[in-house]
Amino acid sequence: MLLFTLATSFSAENKQDYIPKLNEFPPPNTGTYIAGELVTVDPINRRGGLRLDGDFNDDRYDKASVHQFAMLPYGMIWYHGAPAELRDIPIGTHLHGRFYLPPEGDKTISPPKGPPQYVPKHNHVILLEDDFSFYQRSGQAWKILSVELRYDSSSKHFPVLNQNGDWQKTPVEGKLKVVPIGQVVNDGLKNEQTFEVDRFTRIWEGNGVIEWEDIAPENTWTMKDNVRSVVLEAQVVQVGLTWAPEWKNRRFHVADIWFDEESRKLATKHQIRVHHRYQLHRGLAAVVEQVKHQGRGKGIVTITLFSGMDNTLYDDFQAGSLVTLCAAEETLRTYWRDHDNKEGSIVGIKKIESPPPGSSGIQLHIQIDELLEGFRRGRIVRVDRTHWPRVKLPPEERVR
Repeated sequence: MLLFTLATSFSAENKQDYIPKLNEFPPPNTGTYIAGELVTVDPINRRGGLRLDGDFNDDRYDKASVHQFAMLPYGMIWYHGAPAELRDIPIGTHLHGRFYLPPEGDKTISPPKGPPQYVPKHNHVILLEDDFSFYQRSGQAWKILSVELRYDSSSKHFPVLNQNGDWQKTPVEGKLKVVPIGQVVNDGLKNEQTFEVDRFTRIWEGNGVIEWEDIAPENTWTMKDNVRSVVLEAQVVQVGLTWAPEWKNRRFHVADIWFDEESRKLATKHQIRVHHRYQLHRGLAAVVEQVKHQGRGKGIVTITLFSGMDNTLYDDFQAGSLVTLCAAEETLRTYWRDHDNKEGSIVGIKKIESPPPGSSGIQLHIQIDELLEGFRRGRIVRVDRTHWPRVKLPPEERVR
């Protein structure tokens, strides 16, 4: 049975430097927090690279290598408050993660080419999430204090501004001043912040996108020269951050801002649908806990589903359900799964309370009439329902 080590005897340093195993869930409250902007991605092998958040060090910003990372098999990804895959996250998205040292003997991530002191040794990830997901999950939101917009009418392509000018046709650079509210996070941004904004910031409200000029009634804005400002002390938002020119000094640009609950729910709903489609064509990932051999190639395979899926996917697996099981690699890639899977039926389900990180706590006992080599204890598998789509995946996704 897949075990996890209790963390009660770990010191703070040992918790940060815990070395995970690819087929063993880690103890709670281990690993270390790392944040940065996604700058490279290999979605098929669940790998990528971050430009780490600035720390006011010019030399580090100038010379540090990209922090390369690999998702652990049971590693979870969240985007817009919903489960996701790396392929769903745009380059330039600011991410928060829980990182571990590499598993023993794992040298798949090359040493940094730049000064080694600027890149953490923790490069395997159990949790990766965008700002929206990270702060919403933690219970923190942002209350707007003020918005200041500086309009640029110097270009010949735009009219000179006046009190009746067409503001929305004019380039703008601005500042968004916010303060955290709710359950303030332990990691991440937790004090009053001033973010950069401009015309490229997407402002989500309701089921659409609005302009900066639409966030408050016209008569609430004040104007001096080409600068307009407004105070919005009651507006609570979530933001998605990205690179700003003063990145090294922990300055951020707002790529997206969700102005109301309706827009946030809509973003989450859409991402859930995207993730559902992905999983229905590939199956849920799990680890083999135990194999009970019955002779003549038959047996009962016990698997634990990984966490990070929408509950409606888990709910489709019930006692008596017909399923297919196929072997997978630690990257979660499968072989020719529409040919090499084996059908079976769920003969039992066990749910574990307070499961360790990476585990859904859902164990399936599956009767299989023809066991495969890849169904051994500790191996990674994917499982789906027999009524889910039966397709041949693209060749680059298959292990060949």
